[in-house]
Amino acid sequence: MLDTAGRIVGWNISAEKLTGYSEVEVLGKNYSMFVSKDEAHRKVFTKALAVAAKKGQFIAEGIRVRKDGSHFYARTFITPMKEQGRRINFFVLITRDITEGRALEQKREEHIGIASHELKNPITTLSLYSELLAKRLELERDKKNLHMLRDIQSQATRLTTLVDDLLIVGKIESGKLELHKTEFKPVPLIKKIIREFQSHTPTHRIIFSGSCARSVRADSDRVAQVVINLIANAVKYSPPARKVQVELRARRGKCIISVQDLGTGIEKRDQRNIFARYFRASDAEAGNIAGSGLGLYIAKAIVKKHRERLWLKSMQGKGSKFFFTLSLV
Repeated sequence: MLDTAGRIVGWNISAEKLTGYSEVEVLGKNYSMFVSKDEAHRKVFTKALAVAAKKGQFIAEGIRVRKDGSHFYARTFITPMKEQGRRINFFVLITRDITEGRALEQKREEHIGIASHELKNPITTLSLYSELLAKRLELERDKKNLHMLRDIQSQATRLTTLVDDLLIVGKIESGKLELHKTEFKPVPLIKKIIREFQSHTPTHRIIFSGSCARSVRADSDRVAQVVINLIANAVKYSPPARKVQVELRARRGKCIISVQDLGTGIEKRDQRNIFARYFRASDAEAGNIAGSGLGLYIAKAIVKKHRERLWLKSMQGKGSKFFFTLSLV
């Protein structure tokens, strides 16, 4: 237990076993003594208490330091305990050692990364030869075999997308996702994405509207990936709708880009987890809609890396609308 300033006022046996400190040694001291030097320098723990006080709970992961100087990876839950008048009496802090689970997760991500890289070469070769074969079949007007070959190309494209997604997830999880920011006008970029997407999407009409005359500073390739993921989701999860709306508008120093479908919408119970890795909405599972559950997770990570926002509005039976921001120059 911590007082409102973060000083330790309660210490149980589990805490003693986890850290090596007895109750006598820690009472009255600030809990920030357990965080890494980097987090202490950035006042991460003080900020965590402020967030917990405001939102009712704070959950974070990070390095913690034991009495003997050894480190462990921890997941921390901070919850304020309030009186009826909403004044905070104290905080309850729970720390769990997740070092072993974290190590297994990192090892798994490394294996996925290696496997993804190994898959890249044969998929690229397959795509190249299938394109050459398709051109030959077009010249010979062999429509039957050309149709089957186009199906092969479509599946190869899906496999390439999945491999690319796995590679970028590996970068996100390892903290190695890099941005190469430049200044560019968002409208030409979005229109180009729509043209290319529309060329191989016969089921839906993708409509552009709005404007954003000023430039933004961002990684254009990563922004394109976000837009492509959002449009792909809109098409995938609104098969009867036949239309997807992409809109740009400038407001309060931001360019707001939105992608709207007119599908079935997302249930409220699913909305809180929609950006989680591998999460798939219950209606997608029920409808056997193909997907890896990585598209929105990747989009969220890219937008967050830009220090921008990505959010959604959705109503059952009326479709979903995803928004994200970019800062205007």
